[in-house]
Amino acid sequence: MSTRIPVKNNMSHVSDARFQIFEEAREAVIKLKTLKPFLMPRDEETLELLMDKELMAHLAKSLKEMEKGKLEPIERILK
Repeated sequence: MSTRIPVKNNMSHVSDARFQIFEEAREAVIKLKTLKPFLMPRDEETLELLMDKELMAHLAKSLKEMEKGKLEPIERILK
């Protein structure tokens, strides 16, 4: 028989801020699982995109480049 130890007690060495982030993420996952049956396909696609770390990193990099004025003309991109 296993004994369950609450996550907070088991992670006492972790700062409160990191624990709070973990808890918020856990709660978000629970909410998403609860809402999934009610989501439309486009909502699920949006969530998939937002959860893609590689894509979000690339987007963040692109936005920073845009802020610095590093823009590429659309004609050149579409060639």
